[in-house]
Amino acid sequence: MESHMEDESKLQALISLLDEPDYPSFIKVREQIFNYGTSAVPYLELAWENTFDTEVQQRIEDIIHNIHLNQLHFDLVKWSISKETDLLEGYILFTKYHFPQLDADEIKQQVHRLKRDIWLELNESLTALEKVKVLNHIFFNHYKFVTPGKQESDVKYLFINNLLDTKTGYSISLGILYTYLAQSLNMPLVGLFLPGERYYMAWLEVDEFKTSKIRFCINPENKGGVFTLEELIALLRKLQFSDIQEYFIPLTPLAIIKRMFELLSYLYSAAGDDTKQDEISRLRDALMV
Repeated sequence: MESHMEDESKLQALISLLDEPDYPSFIKVREQIFNYGTSAVPYLELAWENTFDTEVQQRIEDIIHNIHLNQLHFDLVKWSISKETDLLEGYILFTKYHFPQLDADEIKQQVHRLKRDIWLELNESLTALEKVKVLNHIFFNHYKFVTPGKQESDVKYLFINNLLDTKTGYSISLGILYTYLAQSLNMPLVGLFLPGERYYMAWLEVDEFKTSKIRFCINPENKGGVFTLEELIALLRKLQFSDIQEYFIPLTPLAIIKRMFELLSYLYSAAGDDTKQDEISRLRDALMV
């Protein structure tokens, strides 16, 4: 208890020095505060509220941001080297870049309710297409998940909290959630990318030679519309893509979340904000793909 109180007193003393005019001295104070990690954030937020010095407030904001960034980098590395890289966990970590204090448990509870509603309509006698029809009905008709208007370009459509709250997200956002739900309900669904970073899903089946083959594909942009592999091959050939086999390789959760960071970087840049490129690149590189 005494040690905790001593640490708290030392941290508060360090925070009181954030108005240090000598920059090298301020850097030393900042580094010592960094060592406390996320435990320092509540004290920093309180200090921000209790000062009217805009320079100190900016320093506090920068420190909090970098503490969250360092923690997220650590969490992404830990997730990427874990034995089971849960797709939902990766999606939550991705969202934490923009919403560092995101309540992961609340997100998981919302997803669990959605999963439960789908599970209640399923039974073992259903065919693969019938199971997808049930999933589509709950996901697109009951919960009414949709993509934004074609002219809308906003990073908010990438994040899972916004997706669950507004039921609106880019096709990759819908696709990741859809893929996770299907997989958690023991459906052999995988995510893939078409040219132009367009996310789609495929239902895999294992043949008598233990080889996984695509039985049919699902388009998240078209309310889970089903199309055949032959139709996809014909489209790719029509568009004159030479090595079409690369578009049939199932993506790992790591590869999917890495693509999300790449898309996030692109959207920020397209909006004229290049200040986050280095941060996003660092987080993307934390994923051991």
